[in-house]
Amino acid sequence: MAFYLAAGAQNDEITRQQADKLDSLTIKLMNQQRYADAIKAKERELFILKSLYSEKDSSYIKELAFSAKLYFRDKQPQKAADTIEKAIQLYGDNISNSNSMYAFYLDNLSLYQISFEEYAKAKENCRKALTIYEQLNRNDYDLAIILMRMAESCHYNGDHQEALKHELRALNVIRNVLGKHSDEYIDELPFLQKYYLAIDDQKRAQETEKTIEKLKKEKADGIVDLPEPIKFTSDAICRDHNSDAMKCIQYYLTHKISAPQINQAAQYIINWTEASADVNIPVGEEIASLATSEKTLAYFVAYLASYSYYCLEDNMKELDEKHFNYAIDILLQFYVPNSELTGKVDLLENYLKLQKKGKLEKELNKVFAAQKPQ
Repeated sequence: MAFYLAAGAQNDEITRQQADKLDSLTIKLMNQQRYADAIKAKERELFILKSLYSEKDSSYIKELAFSAKLYFRDKQPQKAADTIEKAIQLYGDNISNSNSMYAFYLDNLSLYQISFEEYAKAKENCRKALTIYEQLNRNDYDLAIILMRMAESCHYNGDHQEALKHELRALNVIRNVLGKHSDEYIDELPFLQKYYLAIDDQKRAQETEKTIEKLKKEKADGIVDLPEPIKFTSDAICRDHNSDAMKCIQYYLTHKISAPQINQAAQYIINWTEASADVNIPVGEEIASLATSEKTLAYFVAYLASYSYYCLEDNMKELDEKHFNYAIDILLQFYVPNSELTGKVDLLENYLKLQKKGKLEKELNKVFAAQKPQ
């Protein structure tokens, strides 16, 4: 008896491995735009999952919903809609009818229905998805997607004022999450223009067109969306702005000090590092020398930025020796292209010479040790 149980378990394991291989094959075929072949692979995977776990299992439902996307890309929107409707029914009956995934499935259904002009049904499913997602209190890009779909379905139903309301809200979410110079925001503005034209508001349609051109030009000129520097009054407020700090850090370390928003980013980094409880940045004698003149101050900020980058990226309040070395390497990468603007800095030039000789790590280990509290 024990032998047969073991053999059965082994066969199940092999079958799961087969399902995983078919899943990987599906992704590969989809990326090659071989959708018909991808559908066949996904169907075999679904057969295995159904045999192992039944249709009520979340893994089966997830892959069933994914197969709907494949049908849609294969220009079979009605089949896609029928498939996602089955996934919605199974998910609602066995998992949840009030979480984000259920809302996403409804949103997908509305997309498929719009494509074959079942606009009234699409709008109703959009409304259901939006009602569910709003109850989760998430102002993220996923909310924007549902709002954009809601606007589209309203437009095709002739409800142009309602379409505008949802589109404006979607754009506001995208601006807050990704910024007005993001591709997502700029690419969505033509739909706003379309909805203005639908209500014959020529003035706002033209203003929107001008905004599109303005943002495209600013983006091409290197303008990005950075938060304005603020004074942080508590650890909690500071932590709420960790993602904003990271935006400024990444901008600062990847631009020359002549970049238009470099001072804005620098001030944000300084304010944040002074107040944050999530980073503890030691400053020894050598590094402190970078803060003593206008010529070298930009590199002191770069040190704060590179140190903070690894703290946030790897969830470390204070860097270990290895990550400290990484931070100095980022500082040097920042220094090299900027040195022609500031002039050479003796400390950093010395680090570069040691780096070429393969001796920098040994020197930085000494610097790291000297900065540790005794």
